[in-house]
Amino acid sequence: MIILNQNLLERRLFELKLEGDGLNDREIVQEVMAKFGCSRSAAYNDLATRTVWQPLVQEIARALQKSQNRHEQLYRKASFMYTQAKSDRARIAALNLMRQINVELAQLCGAKPTEQIPTEEICIKWEDPEVCKKQYSSDTNPTRDNSASTSAPPVSESLTVADAGAKPSLAPTNS
Repeated sequence: MIILNQNLLERRLFELKLEGDGLNDREIVQEVMAKFGCSRSAAYNDLATRTVWQPLVQEIARALQKSQNRHEQLYRKASFMYTQAKSDRARIAALNLMRQINVELAQLCGAKPTEQIPTEEICIKWEDPEVCKKQYSSDTNPTRDNSASTSAPPVSESLTVADAGAKPSLAPTNS
């Protein structure tokens, strides 16, 4: 049974990459020692036992690649869902799903998760749009006759009927 830790896996994947780039064993050992700080004997041992660990490392790499592809496909579907959503709730759900996929994909690629601060829950009261329109129009136009409105337009004490622009009454007078 072979157990690989993160550093060992990265080192061996790097060795395979260097070999694929056409470097010889001596150059690979020098590069690995410089990048990972391992001993010369450990680097040469990796090269000598490559037939044992290479299939395992390649299988792990294939599995990670397959998982990454699945996450990317889910992200594309969530993104499409976001663009096609007709309601705000569906858009929010799609954005939350996209965020979660990004977090999982970053962790899969080896990013260290940061300490997440719990977010405050935001409650939104959904109201009927017609009620909102009526409320908005009564708040912005105080001269309208609104029974719910408590504010009245300011009136000057010296204002006369003629100053106010009212038409004279057509009622008969005693003159």
